[in-house]
Amino acid sequence: MKVSEIFLSIEGEGIRTGAPAVFVRLFGCNLRCSYCDSMYAVEGSDFQELSPVEVFEKVKSFNTQFVTLTGGEPLIHKDVEVLLKMLDDYGLEVNIETNGTQPKPSGYRHMFCTMDWKSISSGMQPKMKLENMMTLSGRDVLKFVVGTEEDLQDAARVIGAMEAEYARRGMKLPTFYVSPIFGTMKYEDMVDWILHNATMKRNNVRFQVQLHKVIWDPEARGV
Repeated sequence: MKVSEIFLSIEGEGIRTGAPAVFVRLFGCNLRCSYCDSMYAVEGSDFQELSPVEVFEKVKSFNTQFVTLTGGEPLIHKDVEVLLKMLDDYGLEVNIETNGTQPKPSGYRHMFCTMDWKSISSGMQPKMKLENMMTLSGRDVLKFVVGTEEDLQDAARVIGAMEAEYARRGMKLPTFYVSPIFGTMKYEDMVDWILHNATMKRNNVRFQVQLHKVIWDPEARGV
């Protein structure tokens, strides 16, 4: 598999924010989002070919409980399920950061997904399929990266559709996060919008900023 980087840092967003984790960033993506902050893992030749066993051994060497598999888009790699099984059998808790074009993998005891619904601002929303969001469970996360009020309105629409369907199925919804596109809409305006939208308030939508971009330079790699 093509690996962009493997490094130890803290989780910068989501349910495990602030916790130490090993990040495995795989190279290559099937989308081209307007706000992508890791194009070095999407285009070019800045990667190395490693087997799932080699990646697994490198992850183990950091001696942490949490692993985040990211990209690019990790779920388009043909050997990713081999790696996931190794990590799962070893008892590591894996967070798969995935772009919403693939359904959540199943059959793993210690894995959860942080899935994106691509906003209108991303330019990639036509690639989104609501049925992929419906594969998420109560232990997963659905993230909306937004930059405009139109993006927020679209996020509320998706959450409302999921709320109705999950109620019909008797299932627990994933945790919803709204994350601003860096340098766009004012944070206070975004938070105010969330607090005054009935669907978002009813479903306890969480606002977040990317902590790693606060601690380190926003353009830094390996953090």
